Amino acid sequence: MNKKTIGYIFTFILGSITGFCIWMYIEQAKLPYDVNGTYFSEEGIVYHEQAKEVYGLLSIIGLLITSILVYKLIKK
Repeated sequence: MNKKTIGYIFTFILGSITGFCIWMYIEQAKLPYDVNGTYFSEEGIVYHEQAKEVYGLLSIIGLLITSILVYKLIKK
């Protein structure tokens, strides 16, 4: 495998993880929460308020890094 192929694979994996974080952020933003700052999903899973912020931060960082990698791959 050459260096460019590894770059494509890494960019695809990072983009997929970023997409998952964006999806989780949006899904948690839709959930109702109580006064303690916990979110309840329909499946009975309890999320804390800070989980949404972490997914949002990971989404922003992932978007920045993925954008830089795509730019570098296109520029070559």
